[in-house]
Amino acid sequence: MRAGKPHLYINLEESSLPGWDLHRKGELAENLMRWYKENKREFPWRIGGIRSEWEALVTAFLLRKTKAETVAKYYGKMLSDLSTPERALELGVEGLSELLKPLGLHKTRARQLYELAKAIREGIGGKLPGVGPYTLSLVRCLCFGEPVPVVDANVVRVISRVYGVKDRREIESILAEEVRAAGTCELNLALMDFAALVCKARKPLCNECPLSAACSTFSPHSF
Repeated sequence: MRAGKPHLYINLEESSLPGWDLHRKGELAENLMRWYKENKREFPWRIGGIRSEWEALVTAFLLRKTKAETVAKYYGKMLSDLSTPERALELGVEGLSELLKPLGLHKTRARQLYELAKAIREGIGGKLPGVGPYTLSLVRCLCFGEPVPVVDANVVRVISRVYGVKDRREIESILAEEVRAAGTCELNLALMDFAALVCKARKPLCNECPLSAACSTFSPHSF
């Protein structure tokens, strides 16, 4: 069940991104969404599976620098034990660290989650600790289904290879335009799966890539 209006903890006011006048706009979105329908990975936190903004925040923290498949193994128990900010505070930093140990980086994650829960309980306004642009965008996508770009290192790799650009602002602009063209934030999930399964950091499967005919890295053509 999708959460209600996004005004609990975070100021979700949209930030404006510079426009990107791209030839054949939406071509990447169309091809990727077609691929995604046949190849998407199933995870419990994906669209429709997140019940609250807190749950989306916890999910974002669990996924940091950790493979989704690893998080999936422990997701149910961790989410149950971290059901509310109050529950996280009851566990304390040591209890959180023990709970999060299977994911690695548990001490850092424990401190960050504790500070986040504390800030939420105390009603601290403004920027929440540990919640940057990526986490905010992921929450907006998973919790509210908003068509906003979610830019992580894997998404950057795909856009950079396909379009032949390196500048971060250009990459963000391209992704924002493609998400708007797709009309759904699921394009972000399609890109994440595509990066994990096809456009890998090492040994990408270019011969299996539905974008290869227009990829600037694979061929002289580009979208």
